[in-house]
Amino acid sequence: MARADKAIELAEEQELSGVIKSAKRVLELFDFFAECRRPLAVSDVVRGLDYPQSSASALLKSLTKLGYLDYNRYTRLYMPTLRVALFGGWVSDEVYTLANLSHMIDELHRRSGGKTVMLGMKNDIYVQYIHMVQSPNPEIPWYIKPGSLRPLGRSAVGRMLLSRKTDVEVQQLAWRINAEETDISLRLNVHDLLKELDLIRNRGYAYTEGTVNALSGAVAMELPTPPSQPPMALGIGCAIPTLRSERENLLELLNETLQPYRARLAHSEG
Repeated sequence: MARADKAIELAEEQELSGVIKSAKRVLELFDFFAECRRPLAVSDVVRGLDYPQSSASALLKSLTKLGYLDYNRYTRLYMPTLRVALFGGWVSDEVYTLANLSHMIDELHRRSGGKTVMLGMKNDIYVQYIHMVQSPNPEIPWYIKPGSLRPLGRSAVGRMLLSRKTDVEVQQLAWRINAEETDISLRLNVHDLLKELDLIRNRGYAYTEGTVNALSGAVAMELPTPPSQPPMALGIGCAIPTLRSERENLLELLNETLQPYRARLAHSEG
């Protein structure tokens, strides 16, 4: 594992140290189901989420008893029940009545040629991917767990979110980020970051190469949200050569995808 990846993993562990492990695993499990979109065996959960066999089995059995999962004893597979679908539907219906976020991300994934699509929001000094559909292409051999944290100042989605902040707010966040970054080479240059954020504000999108993973890059734009919801950004990631050659097409696709959300928000505020 690269040094930057190790730093990210350590940051995630520190950030989530105050979260009850069982609660975190329940949410990770449902994120994993949402990505896989098929019934899962205990072994799938063990491999996909790196849980101990005993813990994965106990978690699946507990959620089955509570009615959130259904277990087929013949195939030995677990599947979420409709009870899970009732959780957050009222939130998305309240915020987005024109389009379903999950469907939008699926469609963006399809129209981009199967590239990784990430929806992220700010979580303290990190960006957290709250929903994503990942590329099956082996040109980038890694898996990003839904709910993962990434550096706010280095990822495209994170920089897009930072661009909404004032320069004073950015400086304060950058000082905190640098204070917690043990690797001096990964600390942010505040002057360069502020210049980059000005560029993002002017052109309306963020672009990064190799800032989180040496092989990949991403483009990101803001997903319009009402005042009742935290700011979010939508990104498309892929291998750097592909990103360079398809940059303009991906930006056009992001713009087209987000236009209905911009129109709806403008209408609601008007």
